[in-house]
Amino acid sequence: MAALTPEQLNAEFLKHFMPETLYLIEQDEVPVVSAAESIAEPTAILVPTEAPAIKPVRETAAPIPTSPATVATATLKLPKIETAPQPKSFDFIGENRKGLIVLVTLPDAAFKVLPQSQFLTKILAAIGFGPSDVAFVNNVSGAITKFEALRETTQTKYIISFASRLDTDLPHEKFMLYNPVPVDGVPVVFSQSLAVLDGDQEQKKLLWAALQRVFKK
Repeated sequence: MAALTPEQLNAEFLKHFMPETLYLIEQDEVPVVSAAESIAEPTAILVPTEAPAIKPVRETAAPIPTSPATVATATLKLPKIETAPQPKSFDFIGENRKGLIVLVTLPDAAFKVLPQSQFLTKILAAIGFGPSDVAFVNNVSGAITKFEALRETTQTKYIISFASRLDTDLPHEKFMLYNPVPVDGVPVVFSQSLAVLDGDQEQKKLLWAALQRVFKK
């Protein structure tokens, strides 16, 4: 195959690069480039491309620099998490002038009138105490009074429990009916309930013997 002349090379090149029909005006001079010059110095061909899409830029506020003082202030303003209050285990009434705890488990209405009980008043009088000398303590239903909680609430020198439970973390002998047991120097006497005592002479005698061991005149 015969080699193409420079004019033919330009025509073939333009045919592939610009497929549209071109017209040469006589006064326009078309520079003729030899094949050797085309090979020695290649001309870069610029291919038009679509302009890249411009994405909208969202304006954001510049972050405010924080200093250690600012962080400390923010930490101090955090909401305080409050724990739920612990339910009380007993109710308390009375002046308790002499530190005698009378522990019972009664309905609220019966507990409020306990200081006026004639039967209990006679028991207290037999050991030299009046209603104003006593702290009347009622175990809340389902709860157990703690010895340590009693001492934190009021002076506690003696405890008489009428069929009401008492607990402690301090070492002590086993609690038994009508057998005084000291807990950290505080004598504790357990008895049947006032309702049982009121109609049982034998139980009254056992209680009286236990009280004499604690409150000797």
